[in-house]
Amino acid sequence: MSLCYENFVMPATAPPMIDQQRLRALASPLVTHHRLHAPDWDRHTPLLEGSMRMIQPQPGMHVRLADVRDRYDLISEAELTPGVRLALVLSGQAQVRFGHHQLTLGPETNGRTTAQAMLVSLQKATAFQRLGQSNGHERTLTITLTPEWLRHYLATPTTEWDCQGVLGQHLALMTWTPSSAVLALAQRLFTPATEPEAGLELSEHLMAEGCALMLIGEALSAGCASARKALGSSCLREDRRLYRLREMIDSGEADELTQDALASRLGMSSSSLQRQFRASFGISLGRYLRERRLQMSHQALTERGISIEQAAALAGYTSAANFATAFKRQFGISPNACRR
Repeated sequence: MSLCYENFVMPATAPPMIDQQRLRALASPLVTHHRLHAPDWDRHTPLLEGSMRMIQPQPGMHVRLADVRDRYDLISEAELTPGVRLALVLSGQAQVRFGHHQLTLGPETNGRTTAQAMLVSLQKATAFQRLGQSNGHERTLTITLTPEWLRHYLATPTTEWDCQGVLGQHLALMTWTPSSAVLALAQRLFTPATEPEAGLELSEHLMAEGCALMLIGEALSAGCASARKALGSSCLREDRRLYRLREMIDSGEADELTQDALASRLGMSSSSLQRQFRASFGISLGRYLRERRLQMSHQALTERGISIEQAAALAGYTSAANFATAFKRQFGISPNACRR
């Protein structure tokens, strides 16, 4: 008996929808007076398509992952509770307003090709607005830190003095270019698992926590550097060397150098370099180098189709099996799947 499969077409899967109840439920822990306006909306049909979820890795730390497309010209208004907001738009564009600050965020803004991260400090309840355009897309990671979290983790004499300009003033705003390691980890949070795995929820929480802490560390480092510059601090030289190092790593200039060689080139001891790098960027130098080299191997696999052995060597691994394990932990897929 023979079977015929002519002209068989798999039905398209409809994207998930987000209605106003779901949208309000996700926003309710962090905002008050939430209002939604859309000229052509009948107040019953879903407002967004895509996915949106909230993760709370620590008490007082909320991470929201939104990968959505607007179905209407939607205006969302709310009053934000006090705290610190960080946002990273990985793709698409987001038009938002915090108090008197009107911002357009995203890598496709003003000719930029790289993502920009943003931090705003809210010392009191503040008006917020998001302007969505029909068929407009954004993939955004948003972190909210409550005053309780800030007091618990950042209320030390050092941070209170150094970073007063970043966190101590209402509507203090800063933007910076996040590291490639942060961008890779943030993108991974939006990558769905290809197959069910035990402990997946715990893994996601840990990744969200790690990404949030790395972003916070980079924000504080950039903000403190600005504060020191304004004060004429002698610590500015250290910041310049560390940011020069990160530029070397991200550009590939440091690919063939060991940590000792990097320390020597910067005129620092290896232990001092490792200690200051972690303090400035919230991640160890060794881990930052590993993630950068894994990112290089990922790009080479997807764009040039190199062999697994070549990719392992590019990432600094002598064992293809160890490389495959690290690669899947970083990106959520195997190197073989990446080559297809």
